[in-house]
Amino acid sequence: MKKIISILTFAGLVLGVLLGLFFPQFAASAEFIGIWYLKILKAFIAPVIFTGISVTAYKTAGRKDRLVLKSVALFSAMFTASFLIASALVLLIDPAKDFVFEQAGSTALAAGELFPGIEMLLRLFPVNLSDIFVSPKVFGIIVIAWVFGRAGSLIKKSGGVFSAMEKARDFFYKVLEYFMYLTPAAVFSLTASTVSRYGSALLGAGLKYIGTAYACSLAVIALVMILPVRIFAGIGPLEYIRKVYRIWIMTMTTCSSAATLPYTIRLCRDEFGIPGEVTDVVVPLGCTIHMCGGAVSFALLGLFCTLGYGISIGFGKYMMMLLAALLINMAAPGIPGGGIVIGASYLQLLGIPLGFMGFYAGIYKILDMVYTTLNVTGDISANILLGKKNTSNDRRNER
Repeated sequence: MKKIISILTFAGLVLGVLLGLFFPQFAASAEFIGIWYLKILKAFIAPVIFTGISVTAYKTAGRKDRLVLKSVALFSAMFTASFLIASALVLLIDPAKDFVFEQAGSTALAAGELFPGIEMLLRLFPVNLSDIFVSPKVFGIIVIAWVFGRAGSLIKKSGGVFSAMEKARDFFYKVLEYFMYLTPAAVFSLTASTVSRYGSALLGAGLKYIGTAYACSLAVIALVMILPVRIFAGIGPLEYIRKVYRIWIMTMTTCSSAATLPYTIRLCRDEFGIPGEVTDVVVPLGCTIHMCGGAVSFALLGLFCTLGYGISIGFGKYMMMLLAALLINMAAPGIPGGGIVIGASYLQLLGIPLGFMGFYAGIYKILDMVYTTLNVTGDISANILLGKKNTSNDRRNER
């Protein structure tokens, strides 16, 4: 069924482009389908992020094993490095060059005026807890959810609460999974209306977007995954690629970290010789919190849209974008097209209209192929680095 949805989504993208180019007036009238889709999508942002991050924070804090803490620290460092590298390439390539979204200028600047001072920072948090579902403020939801999960780990009798919350999270994921079946129709509607508005310029920007995503991903694989393994674990690039390329074939075709999880664990154990007690913790944890692919995804989506809307970003705003991306990435639902939901959440946090999301949903399958590959490759590299370090420590202790 997932394959059929992907085919229909691509078909919707192509038909939407053709309709927008040749029948622009009719295409504009079909926009209501996509608007309805985006409104429902936005309605799920708050509960998905709150339950996802709360449960992750609770489970991570509940496991006091030092290996978990080291893994989270390493994954976070890899995410940060990937985000910075991708950002540099996005600014260098500038895929949004010569393409300007409507509503750019003063309106967009006001909407995206992030964190100019303490007062603006405080506005990102809800006045009371009920506001996180009534008028979602995504950054506030992220922080409150993380604190909620951490605090719950310190209360002995909170297990029942977080068990129920985990079930609620799974329920929201399942509803979203069914909702994603409507994606082809929404992609058709939004692509048609967007192309009718921007013309062929949008197609050029979309191709640049995809090319930039793959260029950033190749750079991240080389600098964040292969190079550290060469330096700290002594595994050469050719040897690494020779052992990992089969996993890449699977991730490119399935677009699922979970589907490749057993093969990833086996690869780390059998091919790289990483102890099972390390692999059995690091790889599933990486599969849960989805890191390097998300870093490239957020950096590209955020910067592309801010550039397209003419929003300037200073150092402080950029660092908050990075922090928010790091936290929100951990709530990514493990469902087909889950990155579309999280991408919409991120744009809402940045105060950017979701007009690009229709076209983004249409090309997301192509993007998800390389993003999933990045996530799984990052899991493998982190496992190697932590496994080799643990093995070295064990040998020193024996001496």
